[in-house]
Amino acid sequence: MGLKEKRAIRDFQENKYNELKAELFTALGFTVDVEVDWDSLAKDEKVELYNSAIPDVYFAPQLEVYKDICQDDLGKEALMESLKTIRIRNANDIWSARDWCKFEDGVLTLDHETTTNSGNVEDRVYYLKELLESAL
Repeated sequence: MGLKEKRAIRDFQENKYNELKAELFTALGFTVDVEVDWDSLAKDEKVELYNSAIPDVYFAPQLEVYKDICQDDLGKEALMESLKTIRIRNANDIWSARDWCKFEDGVLTLDHETTTNSGNVEDRVYYLKELLESAL
């Protein structure tokens, strides 16, 4: 990670992250720990895409799925009882929506290349929803 990546990821952290995290908590109806491996997200050199790709890859799918699952008390309570931590990272060079999410011991791990296939939001929504609904 070079200086341009560090600057771009810091800009995202300072100017977009808190708003997106607040949207997640609103969709969920409760708060959870959110751990972001910023260094791993910044290993992609396409810094001009960070401000659009990071929300599309990691946050938009969650927002859609949480709004759907938490539309009633049954879903909200099931998720509240199960989801303790959300981990966001780009650690394993995963670019496929099929492999991007894991849910184990209360930890939802979202691992995807930062800018690859960022427009495939609906695919990530599908697999995340399938994963969570089968685990709840």
